[in-house]
Amino acid sequence: MVLLTSSTVSAIVSFGVVCIFSLMLFWAGYVVQQQSVKNIQHALRPPVSRHGGFGSQGSTFQSPAQKRGLSDSDLGSDPRPSLGGNYAYLQLLSSPDPSDICSSISFFKQLATNNSVIQDRLFMYPEEWDRMSEKQLGKSALTALSILRTASIKYDIWLLPIDMTEASSKGYSATDTKLLRLGQIQFMQYDSVLYLPSRGMIMDTEKLDDILLSQALPLMYDKNRPDSYDNLAWTPMSLRPDRDANLPPVYLITVNNIGSGNVQARTHVPSSNLPMFQALVRGSNKIMSQDEDEHRDGFAQPPAYVYFESDHQQSIKLKESSYYQNWRAQRNEVCDGLDFDDDVTVTSDD
Repeated sequence: MVLLTSSTVSAIVSFGVVCIFSLMLFWAGYVVQQQSVKNIQHALRPPVSRHGGFGSQGSTFQSPAQKRGLSDSDLGSDPRPSLGGNYAYLQLLSSPDPSDICSSISFFKQLATNNSVIQDRLFMYPEEWDRMSEKQLGKSALTALSILRTASIKYDIWLLPIDMTEASSKGYSATDTKLLRLGQIQFMQYDSVLYLPSRGMIMDTEKLDDILLSQALPLMYDKNRPDSYDNLAWTPMSLRPDRDANLPPVYLITVNNIGSGNVQARTHVPSSNLPMFQALVRGSNKIMSQDEDEHRDGFAQPPAYVYFESDHQQSIKLKESSYYQNWRAQRNEVCDGLDFDDDVTVTSDD
């Protein structure tokens, strides 16, 4: 029998306590490390997780279309069973037009106050605007940008200033397409981003959400997923900043990390295969005579979004229309007291 002295027992107990606390600290550190890794993986959104949940069974989520009682045939395809990802609305401007800036503020306000289920709202613009003086921007534009910064906090708008010195150093002028090309890397965290022109107004927020939620999206190319390359609702349309200055009125952008430092960017427009889906966003001239449109095309409901474009020719008919008047009222409301040059006629792109 070995007799232990009190000092030996004390040493053993102390050693045991140290071992226990060391193991606890090690375990706590391991748990924190794993949680950090998971958070980083979620933020980076690797491609393997982009399609998780699509087409899953047993989901209880109802899309805005399902909540309104629209059937599958109303939309031309099976409604998506759940959000299944991370989506955002985008507006961008390459020219600091105060009217367009305020129109974008109104757009984001409508999304925020009308309970859009798409929570992220993005506004992209050239970074140099943040460094330009009132003389360079103009008083109205500078004021509009100040209102935008305030609104970004109130309506949860993500402001995305894009460095365009690469393009300007080569003598290229700033265009919407060049801005998007340089800034689209910002969309890595999203499954899809939907661009809409700033000069327009929301007619129905739920129907606007349906553009992203009611149809299967192309997302990343996958030979085992037909919707990625033969999509019923979306037609591929390349971004061509070297040839085009303006973007299509509805543009779906997906940016994927495909590994080895490579990025895959895919862009689509609504397909003509689904007239009802394609008509969710319409130019104002197409709804000037609502009765005629409904008779010819069978559109029983107004669109989700109406857009306008600038033109230097007079168009009294449009200026007197309720669509233009409502848009101007919404724009003026968010930028109260700001003077706009209404001599520039607003007409729709056909």
